[in-house]
Amino acid sequence: MKAPLSLIGGILIGLAAGASAVFFVTSGTGGEDAASAPGGRPGPGEERGRYAPVVSMAIAEQSAVARTIEVIGQARALKSVAITSEVTGFVEETAIAPGARVNEGDLLVRINDDEQQVALVRARADYPIARANADRYRNLESDEAASQREAEQAQNAYIAAQAALRAAEVAVSQRRIVAPFDGIAGLTDIEVGDFLRAGDPVTTLDDTSTVIIEFTVPQESASYIDTGQSVRARLTSAANQSYTGAITAIDSRIDPVSRSLRAEAQFENHNGRIIPGAVFAVSTTAEGEPAIALPGLAIQWDRSGAYVWRRNDDGAAERAAVVVLQRRDETVLVEGAIRAGDVIVAEGADRVRRGAPLPSLITQIKGNRAGAAAAAN
Repeated sequence: MKAPLSLIGGILIGLAAGASAVFFVTSGTGGEDAASAPGGRPGPGEERGRYAPVVSMAIAEQSAVARTIEVIGQARALKSVAITSEVTGFVEETAIAPGARVNEGDLLVRINDDEQQVALVRARADYPIARANADRYRNLESDEAASQREAEQAQNAYIAAQAALRAAEVAVSQRRIVAPFDGIAGLTDIEVGDFLRAGDPVTTLDDTSTVIIEFTVPQESASYIDTGQSVRARLTSAANQSYTGAITAIDSRIDPVSRSLRAEAQFENHNGRIIPGAVFAVSTTAEGEPAIALPGLAIQWDRSGAYVWRRNDDGAAERAAVVVLQRRDETVLVEGAIRAGDVIVAEGADRVRRGAPLPSLITQIKGNRAGAAAAAN
């Protein structure tokens, strides 16, 4: 039985079209493979070919891991005293305004000094007479009109009068209790007419222009603090308000009981908001072991761990394994197969494959400038 001519013609046309399609697909695939690797095959890790991905480059920088210490501290005034009476007597005047600022030498309390004033008047009267006698007998001795013994007695009387005058002046001054330095006066129960005995408390005085916060750190962190190191302190009831100071003193030894090291930090207190005796949360940060700082987006992960893409001497991407030590905002501190000065992919690392060409920093900077100029125009 013979097939119709029309059927035979259709079969021939179909075979020709199929052969053309196979040739077209084979030719296109062969071109990609030839561009990807020598011999027309893709190399290991280059299944997508040596295309240039759109990425942003950065330089790995030397840094150090930050060690933050957080402890509890207590504030005290730079100068703080409890003022007491040196003498016994009745209070004749009080000038203490609790919470008010006083200056050095300001009167706080005056005790009755009638008896001491009488002694002072007598001493002031005796002193010039004794001095004149001493001078007169000294001249008489030189003229041999008086003996050496008489001259010595007159000189001793003069010295005694001098001492009596000084003692009378001190006794009067002790009846005036004054501020030993500038500061804030504390509360007092002293009233006019009260009878004070020697040693009785009068008030307290604190110089709060500068405040010291004392704190202790564990012995494991003792090597991470040093004088001059910045310290932040905040009240637990006011977490949004903090104060900045610096470490001014560190103890010379670890406490054998608590296994901790005492330290002091000094804070300026111009507004007076740091009150002595208050408890603060204290934190300070020190630099620890060295590390490499990279942009956070540069870190990539797979089953073998973290890595970054680095630009090698040939301008191609190579993988560098790293270990993440610490994160700081948009920066990551790492260690591993990377050094300071290496050029790494900062953004777009997910588009990079091994061996892909990467731009240099110079090329990137020129491209950024060209883009900015085009946008301006």
